[in-house]
Amino acid sequence: MQFLIIDDHALIVQAMGLLLKTKFPDAVVLTGSTADDARKLVAEHGENTDLLILDLNVPGVQTPTSLLEELVRTNSALKILVLSGIVDQQNIMRVLQLGAAGFVPKSLDTDMLTHAIDFVLQGGVYIPTRLLSESQKAGFLTQAAVELAQKSSSEVHLTQRQIDVLKTLARGLPIKRICRELGLSEGTVKTHVSAIYRAFGATNRTEALIAARRAGFDITL
Repeated sequence: MQFLIIDDHALIVQAMGLLLKTKFPDAVVLTGSTADDARKLVAEHGENTDLLILDLNVPGVQTPTSLLEELVRTNSALKILVLSGIVDQQNIMRVLQLGAAGFVPKSLDTDMLTHAIDFVLQGGVYIPTRLLSESQKAGFLTQAAVELAQKSSSEVHLTQRQIDVLKTLARGLPIKRICRELGLSEGTVKTHVSAIYRAFGATNRTEALIAARRAGFDITL
């Protein structure tokens, strides 16, 4: 496996590197401390990277989310877990809306951080439990999505083909790739995606995946 860590705090980088190497002894861990380092490492190694762990406020960023926006836009298939000391409700929800695979505060203990990494590697979107209940207040999840997140999978009805599409969404695949993998037309895939969003009261992929996870759907790889 291969990981990228971008953080300007040397102790955080060392601790994260040790955590990853302990859990994945054969892993390659590449590190950087600035926005330019992030761009260079992603350009050179992004295609072979399983997870990028990114601090929002490294030297060279214009706004707290500008580097994340850039990396998501230019490397849509790359899984990015945001690790930040700034636990601001609005920025957290913005991070998830932009397409990050999760957000973890730097204050998170080692066990929970390990869980977050596992969850994201398996195709999930990680959000601390307390933020799920608060997210509706911030306008990130719709009321319907919050309510459905409390229900079991037996209360959310998807066809088998919709479940297949949901699993590809969890892997971060774009629509055209889903079409090829499932042997479906683009129109059919978009119809299934729309049905999935309606079933979870979601307005985007991240909302749907959070609600699906909370509802107990098995969408791991």
